[in-house]
Amino acid sequence: MSSDPRSPLIPPVSETVEQTTTYAAIDHRQPQESPSSTNNDVTIAVKQMTTRTWRSNSYVWSIIMLGILLFVSTCLEIAVLKFNLPGLDKEDREAIHFPKNFDDLKALNAIMSGYIQQHFVNVYTTFFFTYIYLQSFSLPGSMWLSILGGALFNPWLALLTVAISSAIGSTVAYAISASLGSVAVMRLFSDRFMKWNDQLADHRKHMFNYVLVLKLAPLPPNWLINLGAPHLNVPVWAFFWGTFLGVAPPSFIHVQAGAALDKLSSSDELVLMTPMNALWLIAIGIAALIPVYVRRRYHL
Repeated sequence: MSSDPRSPLIPPVSETVEQTTTYAAIDHRQPQESPSSTNNDVTIAVKQMTTRTWRSNSYVWSIIMLGILLFVSTCLEIAVLKFNLPGLDKEDREAIHFPKNFDDLKALNAIMSGYIQQHFVNVYTTFFFTYIYLQSFSLPGSMWLSILGGALFNPWLALLTVAISSAIGSTVAYAISASLGSVAVMRLFSDRFMKWNDQLADHRKHMFNYVLVLKLAPLPPNWLINLGAPHLNVPVWAFFWGTFLGVAPPSFIHVQAGAALDKLSSSDELVLMTPMNALWLIAIGIAALIPVYVRRRYHL
C-alpha cells in the first residue's frame, strides 16, 4: 500500500501532484472541457492545510504517538478517579472502575448513590471527563456509563451531559485521526474509507444530516465514523452537531433505563431495544433525511 495516507481516496491522474502538497481531496464537480482533456481525466482540488494540527509522517511514528497520547490520557483519568472523589472508604474506592456488565453497574450505583449527596460536583465532573475519555479513544463502556448517569442524575441533566460529552469526545477522536494518527488510520481502514468516499459523493451538501443518521444507526460503529470523518472531508462543525443530536435519542433510552435501575434485580430485566424504541429511532432517522429530500427534490 502506498505510504501516502490519503492516496486510496484519489484516483489515478495523468499529472503528478508535488510532494509539497499537504492535503489532497477529490473535487466532485465535473471537470471543464479542454482540448487536452481525456475521458479519464479528473479534477483534483488541492487544499493547503491551514490548521495547526500535528500530522504524522510514518506508520511507526503514528502508532508511537497514539500510544503516548493514550498513556498520558489514561494517567490523567486515573488521577481524576483517585483525587476527585475524596472521602471514599478504601473498600469502596477499590470498587470504582468502568462498568462492564449489569453487576458492575449495580455495585457502582450503590456506592455513588450515597456519595453523591455530599459530593455532587465531584461525581458529576468525574462522570463528564470519564465519558469524554472513553469516547476520545473509542474504549468500551459508554453505554453502561450512560445508564449509570440516568441512575445518578436528573434524567434531562444526564441526557444533556451524555450528548455533550459524546460530541466532545468524538470530536477529539476526529482531531487525533486527522493529525497524530493519520497514517495509522489510513493504513488500517483505507479500503473502507474509499467505499464511503464514493457513497458521500451525493451528500457533500448534507453532511450534518448524514452524520446525524449515522450516529443514530447501530452500524457502522461510532468509533469508525469518528476515525473516518476527517479523511472524508466532513466539516468539524457538521460532525460535532451531527454527533450531539444523533446520539441523543439512543442515549435517552439508556438514561431511561438507568432511572429504573434500582428496581431491576437482574440483567434480564434490562431491556433497551424494544420494538417501540426501534420504531422511534427509525422515525427520527427518517425525519432527519426529509430536509435532504426536499433540498434535492426542489434543487434548493
